Amino acid sequence: MLTTEQIQALIEQEIRALLLDADTGAEQLTIDDELFKFGLNSLMLAQLLIQLEAELGVDPFAEQVSITDVRSIRDLVDAYEQALRTTAGV
Repeated sequence: MLTTEQIQALIEQEIRALLLDADTGAEQLTIDDELFKFGLNSLMLAQLLIQLEAELGVDPFAEQVSITDVRSIRDLVDAYEQALRTTAGV
């Protein structure tokens, strides 16, 4: 199973890729940053979630977590970590 740090790194990498064309300062992301701080909009968030589901093989928003409860990178990491634990039966 992936560690919290690995999940965080993947999420930050995907956010940076989405914001690559914008001069947003996204290279300085931290786990407590709000998702919309660097200009991530709802369409980009949807793209991010699709990419993360493809890479991690889980959708934490199907049953476990409401997307409206996710505000920061930490919230997103926690949601995916919980979904991966549930999938692994831990």
